[in-house]
Amino acid sequence: MAINLIKRLSSGTAPYLYLALLLLVLAYLLSAATQDSSKLNELFIVIFCIGIACLLLLMAILARSLYRLYRDFTNRKAGSRLTVRLVSLFVLLIMVATSIVYGFSIHFLHRGINSWFDVKVEQALDDSLELSRTAFGIRMRTLLRQTRMMAGVLGELPDTQLSHNLRDLTQLSGALELSIWGRDGQPVASSIESPTIMVPDRPNDAIMRQLFAGEDYISLDPSENDKLQLRAAVKIPRKSVLDEERILNVLFPVNDHLSELGKTVQDAYADYKELSYLRQPLITIFTLTLSLIVFLTILVSIWFAVWISRRIVEPLQELAAGTQAVASGNYNMQLTASGHDEIGFLVRSFNQMTQRLTHARNASDRSHRLLEQQTSYLTTVLGSLSSGVVTVDKRLYLHTANNASNQILDVNLQQRLETPLSKLGLISRNMKIFCDMIEKSSSKGIAWEQQVDLHKQNGNQTLICHGTLLPNDSGWVIVFEDITTLLQAQRNAAWG
Repeated sequence: MAINLIKRLSSGTAPYLYLALLLLVLAYLLSAATQDSSKLNELFIVIFCIGIACLLLLMAILARSLYRLYRDFTNRKAGSRLTVRLVSLFVLLIMVATSIVYGFSIHFLHRGINSWFDVKVEQALDDSLELSRTAFGIRMRTLLRQTRMMAGVLGELPDTQLSHNLRDLTQLSGALELSIWGRDGQPVASSIESPTIMVPDRPNDAIMRQLFAGEDYISLDPSENDKLQLRAAVKIPRKSVLDEERILNVLFPVNDHLSELGKTVQDAYADYKELSYLRQPLITIFTLTLSLIVFLTILVSIWFAVWISRRIVEPLQELAAGTQAVASGNYNMQLTASGHDEIGFLVRSFNQMTQRLTHARNASDRSHRLLEQQTSYLTTVLGSLSSGVVTVDKRLYLHTANNASNQILDVNLQQRLETPLSKLGLISRNMKIFCDMIEKSSSKGIAWEQQVDLHKQNGNQTLICHGTLLPNDSGWVIVFEDITTLLQAQRNAAWG
């Protein structure tokens, strides 16, 4: 069931297209995340999910390739063992190289992130922040005393003179804004240096509660133009317990250069604290991301190793199949030559060999047919002769015999071909005389002529035999005739 599912998921070209698309998206997201570490936290879940999808799809494709390789190996398909050895070597090299790179990468990753949080750097940032606070603290204490003095002056004035005196105090103190607020949070009077600002800046409820609790307030506050300003607020002394409680809120400007330096120190310190808090999560995220990439790289490399091994072994498989075909007698086998490397040279050499074997087989067939024709012709000629004709090889084994030899010797020699003369001599007394004569005469190694007398029931039989050495000393051809009638005629003529 699982194998069939893997086959369906990994069959065709669609899985490879999906995998390529997912890998491109993953590479883009990783590039964006590494360029801006703040995006890594946002994109980590997406990157992780896409990476898992790539892993599953790649594992399905790889499982299908490995299953095919296992099936070929168990079926002893030609070239499967070489493919397995090549894949094993490639995988070993991939694992060793990737493990070394992964180990060093993890080491440098941890060391690099931890180096961001050096104790000296953290102490320097703390000292810088403390120095800026000390510098601002001196000025803040001075401005707080000045604010208390202005509150004392305003506490002695009637309400009708507050606005006029606020404008004078604003110019004398160099403040940006002076405002008086009642306990109910409503403005009583105000003086603003900037003509573009119409409404005074109200202290928040926390500051109001602190002031009415009897504690003065001074601190650095951000302004609307992203700069810093000093806010000082104190209670205005009352002339009697029946008078309404009021507070004086003063905004003092901060030098632009000092404001920029202070803001830079505060931002750097805040960023450092944020990074310090996220140090372990960053290490974990980067480690997981690197591990995912390494695992994907290993799987892709293994798949490529299987694919490349198959491409390398495929011509050898064709050569093995062609060799088996030639061994079975199919000399017309021709392979497709691809490339100009050593394997291509072997394929072309194989094709040339099969072509030569085909030509040689055709020539052999033609020679065999010609030999059969000549043998048939010779057999026909020998069969029509009245003389007996036999051939023996150099071992004196009977090779051929015509019909006339059977009739003359009264023995069916054609049924005793490839029989030594020594055994033929055991057939009869006459055959022994005939065979002994051939053996004795042939031992001389030259052409010979002999007359032999055989004994039959109806009288003696005289044979005249001629022996001729065959070319290359390959045997003898013996031609013999029955001259009994001829001798009898000669005797009759002599007596007559």
